[in-house]
Amino acid sequence: MDEKSLQLLRVMREQLGETSANRTVDAVAAAGSLGLYPGTLDHSLHDLVRAGYIEESADPSLTTQGRYLITSEGIAAADNP
Repeated sequence: MDEKSLQLLRVMREQLGETSANRTVDAVAAAGSLGLYPGTLDHSLHDLVRAGYIEESADPSLTTQGRYLITSEGIAAADNP
């Protein structure tokens, strides 16, 4: 996995904070905070989904908006650089 994808994962992880029970993360907002254009996210998001670090929402409209669910594996990977 490339460094850009891992940076994106870490920023999405930060969106949850320490005690959030909510697993929804915003990939578009994460990209913006890294200075990335949202249109360039497809490769990184595909890598993160394939690795099992994020998953698509059960509501397809949320995924279309750039909202994903971070998995426990994704949290662990983001927390252990």
